[in-house]
Amino acid sequence: MRSLDALQKLTLFFLTAFFAVALTTGYWAVVRADDLNARNDNLRRLERERRVARGAMLARDGETVLVETTFDEEGLAQRMYHMPALAPITGVWSLRYGNSGLEAAYDEWLAGRKGEPFTQLLDNLLHRPVRGYDLVLTVDPALQAEAVRLLGERRGAVVVSNVETGDILALVSLPTYDPNTFEDDAEALQQSPANPLLNRATQGLYTPGSVFKIVTLAGALAKGKTSLDERWQDPNGIFFVNGFPIRDFEEPPQDEFDTAHALAYSSNVVFAQLGLRLGADAMREAARAFGFGEPPPIAIEAEASRLGRDDFLLDDVGLASTAFGQGQVQMTPLHVNLITAAVARDGQLPRPRLVQAIRTADGDTLQTIRPMTWKRAVSRRVAEQVREAMVVAARDGYARAGAPACTAIGGKTGTAQLGGTLAPHAWFTAFAPAEQPRYAVTVLVENGGLGGDVAAPIARRLIEMLVCTP
Repeated sequence: MRSLDALQKLTLFFLTAFFAVALTTGYWAVVRADDLNARNDNLRRLERERRVARGAMLARDGETVLVETTFDEEGLAQRMYHMPALAPITGVWSLRYGNSGLEAAYDEWLAGRKGEPFTQLLDNLLHRPVRGYDLVLTVDPALQAEAVRLLGERRGAVVVSNVETGDILALVSLPTYDPNTFEDDAEALQQSPANPLLNRATQGLYTPGSVFKIVTLAGALAKGKTSLDERWQDPNGIFFVNGFPIRDFEEPPQDEFDTAHALAYSSNVVFAQLGLRLGADAMREAARAFGFGEPPPIAIEAEASRLGRDDFLLDDVGLASTAFGQGQVQMTPLHVNLITAAVARDGQLPRPRLVQAIRTADGDTLQTIRPMTWKRAVSRRVAEQVREAMVVAARDGYARAGAPACTAIGGKTGTAQLGGTLAPHAWFTAFAPAEQPRYAVTVLVENGGLGGDVAAPIARRLIEMLVCTP
């Protein structure tokens, strides 16, 4: 009897152990399978990834190949980046360091792990080579190349978008890196003081200077704190806030002008007063309405623009400085571009789009990424008024430097002062044409100097390509 009892206990022990092993195996094989597959030290995954024909990335025409997969003599995959200047968009595929950009955002599609379940099942059963799915981007290679050429050896960023669809036609960040040699260069790139791995267009946070006046003007108009025809006096280019002098970077060409020309002449004196009229709460409200505090909903890595600390805004000097884009305000070039697009499209910020469609290697469309609105910033009426003021700025003011001869535009310069001996950041942002706008163009040149002298000519040439070239 005792032997039977011992046998039952032994059987129970082995059954318990079996179920424990089964549960553990099931947990790791099913529940945590994706985590295991994704681990960088998973040798089976790495071997499989090396033999996958990742999908291509195509230009907006759906034909020009920007990125593709080739194989070496051992049958191992290599990514070929035919336009390295697109690295801020495409990112890089790296089994050693991890993926970035669109290579990371659309990894499941590019690697063929997401898509047509039946095809995936057949590939697995028949041990066929895996072919990922292609991405059709929104990028115009010719526009991207010209923006790179115009920026030259200078550090900075350029963003060009379609205001209606949110399509990113060009997105430049310089200096950048060559994805084709990334794994060999990675350590040097990470240590470089030029920070080439930073996407200045989407992640770089910069003092915006006077391009922020677009937000202040919209907020003041929305709250009824001014009108475009209100008259202002600015005889000597200086205004005191609690004894602190606010100065115009350049004295306006006349002593008296309306609000529209205050934007055109980039009057810090007027915009400091508008900021004080608005108050800290309304300034924060206007900034939030335009997307401050939220990363723009783009497929690649992006930072949120920042208005500044509450205690800074509650101080009159801080509030006045913020109103004309100084103080603690920091913005990305992408966000400035989206705000410009919102003014052009009746107050709605578009959701920035980098990928139009996902296709099979045979060209069949699996998924279309449709244009969407991110959020409404201001009413249609307020957007019309700000648009009118930006057209005045490009006709009568400092933004004339960015206006091509072939078409009227709306624009705004920015010369962001950084203090000390640092040269200011040069900004220019515009929509074109003035009537029925189709494009938004934003240029930042780090420590470039005057926005009208440095950034505006770059934007002007790109607008000529977009609007004036047959």
